[in-house]
Amino acid sequence: MFGAKVHFCYNPTKMTNDQDVIGFMNDLTQAGTQKLGRLTLEVESLVQHLREALQKRPNERVVLIAHSQGALITYLAVQQLNTTEIEKLEVLAFGGAAALRTTPRTPFKRCINYYSINDPILFVVPSAAQALRSGLAHEEFCFLSPRVGDPIVDHYLLSPTYKSALEWESQRFQREYQSVVVRRLRSFFLLLTAIAEWISSQLQRLLKSVLLRPVLGATHAVQQKFEQSIRQLVKWMLIYVIRPMQLLCNLIRETVQSWKGEKVDHFVDVNKMEAFED
Repeated sequence: MFGAKVHFCYNPTKMTNDQDVIGFMNDLTQAGTQKLGRLTLEVESLVQHLREALQKRPNERVVLIAHSQGALITYLAVQQLNTTEIEKLEVLAFGGAAALRTTPRTPFKRCINYYSINDPILFVVPSAAQALRSGLAHEEFCFLSPRVGDPIVDHYLLSPTYKSALEWESQRFQREYQSVVVRRLRSFFLLLTAIAEWISSQLQRLLKSVLLRPVLGATHAVQQKFEQSIRQLVKWMLIYVIRPMQLLCNLIRETVQSWKGEKVDHFVDVNKMEAFED
């Protein structure tokens, strides 16, 4: 959306699947301790992540996007930064478990908190809930009408509710930080990419329907013909080569035995002969 590379600082869940209650309780415990002000490893990781980003771009602004517990981790992380570092941060929070505010201690370049009015996270963020109840305009709070109506679904970052706000911010980002030429070239590049993907899908469909099926059919026919030829060759070898050679070897053995004066048993076991014929 933003037309720029995004550097993630990911806080993984402890849940192994959607029904993992123990993993959910571990996540809830982690967020609860952070809500009480505990600096966990995730907070220290974000502090290091932000400082590296600020050092790589000493004269530029760093845009930080936080969602849900990520906003709580951000709230704790910025307490470990100095005001010079915080002045270069632009914070966009969506459904944050903590509201981020511009204060003398945290002089953000820009700070805004987006909340869906049915987001259950509002129960643990009193400042956001109070701003919603007041009905007054707040520069650092923006309340959204839910697009889905399900509080849990509307809380997701890429749900229709928060995704629309994310798209607004991406357009603002492009207007403010990218030139018109870059935006037009990006739009042209996206158009070319879409056309290339469409052509690729059509070619794949053509190959499957027109070329691949006949080739697979011909390959299967060749395979069957080859297997049939192998069976015929084995049968021919058995009848015209192996059996005559076996008879010849028996004749030679009997002849040698007769020369040595040994008694030769000319009787053949019928059962063995039937088994040989089978």
